[in-house]
Amino acid sequence: MIRCWGDQVKRTRFTIHNSQFLIHNSWFWTAVLLLILLVLLFIGRWRSTGTGAQVQVPMFYDAHYLFPRPWTQEQEAPGVPDPFPVAFYGPNSITQPFVSGADNLEMVEVWLQGSPYGWVEATLHDETGPLYTGEVDFPERPAGRIVRFSFPPIPDAAGRTFWLTLAAPASTADRPALTHALGGNKLGGAVRLNEYARPGNLELRLYAAGTSAPAALTEQLLPDIFRLRLQQYKTVKGEWFAILFVVMVGLTGVYLVLARPSGQSLSQAVGWLAAGLLAGLLVWQVGDGRVRLPSWADVELTKCEGTRIDADGRGFYGCAEQVIGGSKLRVVNDMIPILWTARREPEERFVATLIVDGRPAIQVPGDSLIGYALDAPRNGRFQTDVLAEGQGVVRFAVMFNEVVLAEQEVVGGGRPYRFDLDLASIAGQGGELRLVTEVIEGAATGLWVQPQLLAETDWLLAELPETAVPAGHQFADDVTLVAYTVMPGEGETVLVTLYWQTARPLAENATVFVHLLDENGNLLVQSDAAPVQNSYPLTIWPIGVLIADIHTLALPPDSPPAAQLAVGLYNPTTLARWPVTHPDESVEPDGRALLPVIGNP
Repeated sequence: MIRCWGDQVKRTRFTIHNSQFLIHNSWFWTAVLLLILLVLLFIGRWRSTGTGAQVQVPMFYDAHYLFPRPWTQEQEAPGVPDPFPVAFYGPNSITQPFVSGADNLEMVEVWLQGSPYGWVEATLHDETGPLYTGEVDFPERPAGRIVRFSFPPIPDAAGRTFWLTLAAPASTADRPALTHALGGNKLGGAVRLNEYARPGNLELRLYAAGTSAPAALTEQLLPDIFRLRLQQYKTVKGEWFAILFVVMVGLTGVYLVLARPSGQSLSQAVGWLAAGLLAGLLVWQVGDGRVRLPSWADVELTKCEGTRIDADGRGFYGCAEQVIGGSKLRVVNDMIPILWTARREPEERFVATLIVDGRPAIQVPGDSLIGYALDAPRNGRFQTDVLAEGQGVVRFAVMFNEVVLAEQEVVGGGRPYRFDLDLASIAGQGGELRLVTEVIEGAATGLWVQPQLLAETDWLLAELPETAVPAGHQFADDVTLVAYTVMPGEGETVLVTLYWQTARPLAENATVFVHLLDENGNLLVQSDAAPVQNSYPLTIWPIGVLIADIHTLALPPDSPPAAQLAVGLYNPTTLARWPVTHPDESVEPDGRALLPVIGNP
């Protein structure tokens, strides 16, 4: 009995001794951390690409750029704006192109705030079309949060371009869904409001799974704060900095091993260094959300099968291609996601964005100006609500260049005032849209709530009108002149409508020329303009949709009747005409399609 008790004591001492040995053994902890890393590599999703804060680098450094206070590396870098809230609702959608940084793409996450009476629909596309789709519901009192959309791994995703489309078909302009946009372009493509490309990216992050995690890690060599410093100062750029950084890390490791405590073996020192590096890697990746574990809260996207059409039959959501037109107002430009490229006075840092009663807004000081360089759309309207905060009266004005389109004085703390402006008088014109505030009395500040340019996109057609005359001419390899009409207009004018179509995305813009000719081929009058009154460039044309492009030509007095129409496309920079192939497949050397004028225009 005494011997058994003694053996038990020996075994206990041996166990305690071994436990203490393991606890103080650096290679034991290295093995534990390595095991955790392997488990995460096996079941986790690792960030491969993502947006982040974009440093606004000035042409030179001066008092207007630097903050009037010293700052350190722990503080935010000057010139880094917060994410901008962006609204989408009804027939409008937001699409973000992105290039995957690794294979086995398996999840995307994006910041969303949903309408309390609707849902947000996400669809993932690649170059072949829609792949996966899914929906996320929000509670009655929604709050903005990160939403993760997962889908079956895409094995050959590295270097490929994908598109994520967000829509909220049941939401309205007064109760929209929201997401976040950032300045700069870190995803490989600009965000699109409907089909209109706009500067910046969504706040979007991509995650790869399995064996692609090492490739994802290579894109995260430096923390974001160091990336910002490199963008801002650019003291040493590119591969040289990467080489110097690796050399610095290596020399630091050698120093830590050589400076180990007395009595500690070289093996133990190397082990503690390896454990420290693994621990730092895990804390960085897990703590910063760069590795995600599968969760019940993830929204699973399912394979695209079938279609769904909205109530009036005009819009398609989910996995179907979207064909939109008619009298519905659609967003063609939003003043909030392009705010970071706008002119902001008196200083950029005094203009901020926030969410007011579930809608995005721009907060400005009492005396301010925001200027946007843009082209006014056809059938366009400008809509926004304005509010004054604080004690006083603020005058709000909407201007185009030097012309005041509308203005209103608003009392601080009072009811919002709504601007709903018809832009017919400036359709197709380029200039600067200005949002101006001026303090009339007191010290109030201003809010521009959800300022947007909208348009009735009646130039997008699903089928030709009965009056259209077939044409069938091919311009280059991508654009077809399907049909045309020539009709008399007001006074001595002629309305020429060209019906264009493309079968693939277009990478180059062009100017349309329309020549009215007499029976001898002499030029009577011409029109040169980008499609749809300079407001619908070729690079945003939806595939397979007919674009009705109207040109108004004023005939000179006592001119002979028009007998022919000459139509073509040319590069606005080089003036080189696009080649034309006739319906009989013969090539027109003059780069124009000659069409008979039917009737008496």
